[in-house]
Amino acid sequence: MAIKRSWEDDREVENLAMANCLMLLSRVGQSDSPPDRVFHCKTCNKQFKSFQALGGHRASHKRPKSAESEAQSPAKPKTHECSICGLEFAIGQALGGHMRRHRDGGSGRPEVARRAEPVAEKRGLCLDLNLTPYENDMKLWSSSVKTALAI
Repeated sequence: MAIKRSWEDDREVENLAMANCLMLLSRVGQSDSPPDRVFHCKTCNKQFKSFQALGGHRASHKRPKSAESEAQSPAKPKTHECSICGLEFAIGQALGGHMRRHRDGGSGRPEVARRAEPVAEKRGLCLDLNLTPYENDMKLWSSSVKTALAI
């Protein structure tokens, strides 16, 4: 058999729940435990007012001592070493500039092509991305006409 509840009963239950919530909120900040509770570290007997603070302190006992000594010594600066000749550089950009010497045959500047071939024949199409497609077509057409006339 089902019991019918009226909206007045529901309203009374809500009012009681609200009163309980207000009573609990009025006690915020108050604690039933004694205010002088102290937590002790078992390793060094240091005292803390909260268990959370003690937990953070206990973690410091678990860190290896070598990490603290390494933090005090100055760190060796990272160097970049040339894989070909072994020279060391402080920054990678300097190593990149140095590596150009090995690629260019030691001259310090790129080797100049000694062929009389046009660049367009070596690479296929030579497009200038600053020009419109029509302007690129005109440039390629004019260069092909010049090479045809030269032959």
